[in-house]
Amino acid sequence: MGTLKNNLMEEIKKISEPLHVSVVELSVKKGKNGLYILVVIYKEGGVTIDDCEKVSRLFNNRLTILKPIEEGNYNLQVSSPGIYRVLKDKSEYNLFKSKPVKIILKKQFSGMYKSGVLKGILEGIKHDIATIDVEGERLDIPLEKISKTKLNG
Repeated sequence: MGTLKNNLMEEIKKISEPLHVSVVELSVKKGKNGLYILVVIYKEGGVTIDDCEKVSRLFNNRLTILKPIEEGNYNLQVSSPGIYRVLKDKSEYNLFKSKPVKIILKKQFSGMYKSGVLKGILEGIKHDIATIDVEGERLDIPLEKISKTKLNG
């Protein structure tokens, strides 16, 4: 499944980049009715239904021509990250720079900051250290201290 996922990611990027859309996530799962392909896209200024439809249509056309999927049946879903997305990859810390986030620290580090939950504006990541602005105070949090980071509206 890894090679298929890599091939699909390559193809979806060829479609999305000219549209100025970033692929945040691509997952491929086998189901009883074939493959289930989920693509999550992001665009500065927000993803519209038209963006999802366009990427879906172009990706479906590409899959029809290239036939990278051995099984004939697949279900494709293209969506936006949503306003409460859990960040799953380091690259998302820079992709969602300037967005409000909620960082939940691991238990052993939660005493460092009141409740162990930080809410602020994400400034990005560098060398596995996420930077967040909490009410004007800039905090650098090593990734190993973070349990979860979510977009916060």
